[in-house]
Amino acid sequence: MNETEDIIGLYRDYNTVIKPLIAEIEARMEQFPLPLFNEIRALHDHIARCYSDGITVERKSEEVQKARRHIVRIILDCYKYLNLTLHESLLLFERQTKNIDLTVLKNGEFYPKYRSLRIEAIQAVRRAKALESMNLDSALDAYQESYNLYTRIETLIDEILPDVHWARVRFTVRKGLQILLWLLSAVASGVVSILLANLF
Repeated sequence: MNETEDIIGLYRDYNTVIKPLIAEIEARMEQFPLPLFNEIRALHDHIARCYSDGITVERKSEEVQKARRHIVRIILDCYKYLNLTLHESLLLFERQTKNIDLTVLKNGEFYPKYRSLRIEAIQAVRRAKALESMNLDSALDAYQESYNLYTRIETLIDEILPDVHWARVRFTVRKGLQILLWLLSAVASGVVSILLANLF
């Protein structure tokens, strides 16, 4: 494969892998992270150098290799941002449901799946971070695995949201009834003590 075909391959990866990841980042974060801009700029800078006047074949090959490393770095960074965003979304779900017994949702099937996927996703991120300095391809696979696990959790949560809303309403009604019963018992106790005081 020559350098021109390598460059075409780089742009194929950019169009088919990076652009969809960036679109998802923008949709989820509603912004474009600056470090990704820098990596994209560096990628295109190395490709542009391939077309400089008087560039040697060896130098062009070096520039293509550097561009390829930026492609991998961009993909890694995209997965990092997506995993972070998905993890924050998961933490928000947990804060919003802290007063709800998640173990009863979907006849007790939801929480074990949720917990298992959550642990697997976090372990995949840790594994990816450990691999990043040793083997970028393996790190990339681990980040993608974590992303896939987080999206499975997101789907799992989306499926039980109606049950969560119902559980939240039940919790609120139950709590309101407890407060109302406490108030009624306090008022009844006061009325009884006044009546007893007047009798004696």
